[in-house]
Amino acid sequence: MEFTNFTTLVRDEVDRRTGDNYKVRLNDVRKNNGIVLRGLTVMQDDSNISPTIYLNNYYEEYAKGRATLVNVVNDVMDTYYRNKVNQSVDMRYFLNYESVRRCVVYKLVNTEKNRELLEDVPHIEFLDLSIVFQCMIAQEDLGKASILIHNVHMKLWDVSVENLYQAAKENTQRLQRYEIKSMTEVLYEIMSEEGQDACGCNDCMAECTGSIPMYVLSNKSRVEGAACILYPNLVEDFAEAIGSSYYIIPSSVHEVLLLPAEHEEESAEIKNMIREINDTQVGKEEILSYSLYFYDREEGKIIRL
Repeated sequence: MEFTNFTTLVRDEVDRRTGDNYKVRLNDVRKNNGIVLRGLTVMQDDSNISPTIYLNNYYEEYAKGRATLVNVVNDVMDTYYRNKVNQSVDMRYFLNYESVRRCVVYKLVNTEKNRELLEDVPHIEFLDLSIVFQCMIAQEDLGKASILIHNVHMKLWDVSVENLYQAAKENTQRLQRYEIKSMTEVLYEIMSEEGQDACGCNDCMAECTGSIPMYVLSNKSRVEGAACILYPNLVEDFAEAIGSSYYIIPSSVHEVLLLPAEHEEESAEIKNMIREINDTQVGKEEILSYSLYFYDREEGKIIRL
């Protein structure tokens, strides 16, 4: 069955099951790096918000014979009921810039992979990346969410890209505090979460201790934390702390790796590693860049190698 027919059948069956007090819609959602996903939303009459359930992975499972249409609809319904919100959000505050100014933050995206998106959103280019802006929303019972700021919002608020950048520079590090951990610490956390025993964790830590130290930089939520390299004074202070220049490896949009620089010939090997990891380990939507960056302690700036 072709993808469009599949999603239409899922929508129709969900619509039948939910009844007259719900509106069920399909819509294409542009994600990072030009990825477009088919989303299904189920909206109650007394609510203006709904989780978006993406159907692309469901179709892959269906096409491979791993799931029937009934299985898919059952899972979609279960996902909806587990994540439904029984209230509305008053969005009138979003019309006034002073109401949202302290919630404006930035994130980093790949410029080349997001050309179409960047035509519609305010941005500032940074190396081969672009700084884009979003408004953080935090409401009781809803958790945290964000709204990407488009050109139409900037015109509505009568503000410039520079206004957004200055607000985001103040807000992002306040709302999304950074953390730098050694790779040893991160591996220990991962192994502990996966239930591996303490001996295994300690063996891994001992092995890592003897290698070149590598650090992971992200925010505390570990979501879109690569933008931490923009935080005022952070990259400079880290160079002072380790006493050297260092490589910045774009692990994903969520984090970067910091590697003290010992030999210039390391860069070619690191670039190959970046390409291999992006091609085999990182989801297409989460790739930040295939480039390698370098913080030059003497020059006091980040350069692209």
